[in-house]
Formats: sequence, structure tokens, C-alpha cells
Amino acid sequence: MKRIPLILLIPLFFISCLIDVIDEIQPAYVKAKSIEEQLNGINLSSYSLLKDTAVFPILGWEAISARNLNLERIKEARNAGLTLSLGGLSNIDSLQKALDLAQKVGMKIFIWTPELRTRTEETVKKFINHPANAGYFLRDEPSTSLIPELKDLAAKIEKLDNSRFCYINLIPNYEPPRSYGANTYIEYVQRFINEIPLKVLSFDHYPIIGDGNILRFNWYANLETIRDETLKADIPFWAFALTSSHWGYPVPTIEHLRLQVYSNLAYGAKGIQYFTYRIPNKEHYISAPIDRNGNKTKEYYLLQELNKEVHALSYVFMSSHVTKVGHYGSIPEEASAFTSYPSYIKSLRIEGGNALISEMENLSSKFLMIQNNNLKNEIAVKVEGDSQTKLILKNGRIIPAALIKEEFKLTPGDMALFMK
Repeated sequence: MKRIPLILLIPLFFISCLIDVIDEIQPAYVKAKSIEEQLNGINLSSYSLLKDTAVFPILGWEAISARNLNLERIKEARNAGLTLSLGGLSNIDSLQKALDLAQKVGMKIFIWTPELRTRTEETVKKFINHPANAGYFLRDEPSTSLIPELKDLAAKIEKLDNSRFCYINLIPNYEPPRSYGANTYIEYVQRFINEIPLKVLSFDHYPIIGDGNILRFNWYANLETIRDETLKADIPFWAFALTSSHWGYPVPTIEHLRLQVYSNLAYGAKGIQYFTYRIPNKEHYISAPIDRNGNKTKEYYLLQELNKEVHALSYVFMSSHVTKVGHYGSIPEEASAFTSYPSYIKSLRIEGGNALISEMENLSSKFLMIQNNNLKNEIAVKVEGDSQTKLILKNGRIIPAALIKEEFKLTPGDMALFMK
């Protein structure tokens, strides 16, 4: 997760042949009104909300650490919408204190301490009954050479506690084969799934680079691989969004965050993770939601805004599974084109740029997500559904789709969610 991406060392003129999208420096706008603008003045209070469901897993890297080990700071992380923390606690005593505090605010922590390796049985037994124990962190971005060691450690832990899972975060596909120790990236992913085996697959890929106008050419290919392999293994996957500017990564905007989070969810992610919540003590890190003095930054409020949306819509993302995902407009490497809309949609028109379209369903409903996955351009969307088609607003309110009587705009990274 902290490795310098090789692509950032390539001169910018060469990068242009390695990416899916370089938007114009000046954003492109459409004349359509947003959904919110079209609903302005309409009383929506009589319409129902989505069902309550289990808390959606939203993890902040070092959301709880030795540097903010007090109740006020942990409440602050929870108020940002985080439900899980990983990292930043390197000894038994600080971990115990952190777990006790996390329990008070409804957060959980992955066990990450040297004693988990050196005194595995003792450590697991010490924390096995703690309500704030989220699971056990084994390794970040390992190569296949570490599989025997990690398999042995996971077996020891799960023999004692099989009610949780052992967390291993995999390398992204833009690293060279020598980094992950396999002939292909697919082989790398398959070996971890098959040989550990994993109960949840986590991977990181930070797709927005440079000044924020460049989207990596192989991000959606990475999502395609992870989705395919976890479907075969019948396990969920968790994915990342970048909240810390460092090296060649820009300071994130709400558009950057939405683009990453909603694309991950469109592919079926069952957990969202942020790297990092608090800025690391290293010079090359420029920004994060919490700065070096412990103060909230602008990114904190962006994180809070986006997490509020995800939690409001969590019933959809937690209860459903993705049945089809496709791209409208430019088709990224290894991805599929959007070819047809579901039966309850009579027509769909998109103008102004690309879109990512995901179909989901659970036991009672079907859902259609349309995401603007351009970095700068707005798009105009016109959807005509049947009489039973609903639109789910960002606050979880379910309204008739027919209330939106004309095309609507989606800003970069944003999405609209329909339901039948």
C-alpha cells in the first residue's frame, strides 16, 4: 500500500498512452438540472426510506492509532462515518485500550500487533471475546513467497477463532510481476484465494494520478479481475479509495472520492476502505482527513459527506449482488460494454461522456446504478422506466422515478440509483 507506483516515474508524455481517460483541463458542463434541483419544492416526506440493515463496513487506515487514543478522537472518527480501523497500534496495551474505547462508539479494530505472530495463541485468546475485535490483520501487499507463512498463521488463528476473518490486502495490478511473485496478476489473486484460503479479499488500487486529470488505464481491469475471482470463490471483496495525497497522487476532491467509492460498489464491493484517515509521519505525505496536528481538514468533511451517502444506501449494497456491470461510451481495458438495459427500463440516454452501469438484485428488488465515471465532465442522463420504477435518493428516500420529468445531470463520480 505504501510502495511508490512505477507508473509515476514515467514521464507524463509517455503516460498518455497508458490511461483510459485524460479529461480536458477545463471541465465540460451540461445544461440539464440535477435531480435535487428538479425535486426542489416537492414535499417528499411521505415517501418511505430504505430498510435498515447491518452497518456497512467502512474502514479508515489508522482511524484509531496510538496518536489519537482518547474517546474524543475516536468519536470524531466514528462521526466521519468510519466503522472499522486498521493499523497504528503496535503493542498489546495500546490495542486493549483502543478496543475498549472503540466499543463505546460502535467501532471495531483489526488486531495488529507483533504478539499476533510471536505469541499467536495467547494474543487471540486475549481478544477473542472483545466486542470491538473486527478480525486479525496478517499482511499488507504480500507477494506469493509469503503464502506458506501466512497460511500457517491464518490456520493457527482460525483454529482458535473462526467467527472472524484474517485480513490480507493484495497488491494492485499496476505493479510488475516481480512484486507479486506470479506470472500474471490473475494467478497472483488465485493463489491467495485458493491457498490461504481467504474469507474476504481486500486489494488496493489508487486510480487517480497526476494533477487529478489522469485515470489509470488498468483500474477497471483490476476490478474485473477481483470481481471474477471472488465470484468463483464465493467470497466478498473490499476495495480502497485514496484520502491521502502523496508522491504523484493529488489531494482528493469529492469527485475523486465518489468516482472511486461508487465504482467499487458498482462492481460489488462489500466493504470500503480509506488510505489514510490520519496523515502518516512521513515527509512525502501532503494531506489527509486529519493533519499532523490532529486537526480536521477539508477532506474530513468530504469523507463524512460520502460515508453518510453510503450508510443511507447500505441496504442496497449489503443485501444485493451485482448481476451485470458494463461501460457506456469508452470501454476500459478488459471491461465489458453496456449493451442492454433491464426490462423495467423503457429507454436510457446518456450524453456528454462515459458512464458505468451496474445491475444488482436481492430477494425482493432489482436495482440499476448509473455512475458518471468521468474525472471532469458532467453527463446528462434521461431514464424512462415503467410505472413501478423508483428512484432512490442519497438519503435513502424512495420516490417514483416519474417525478424526474426531464434529463438530469450527474457531476463527475456521482451516481443515480433506480429500483424496481
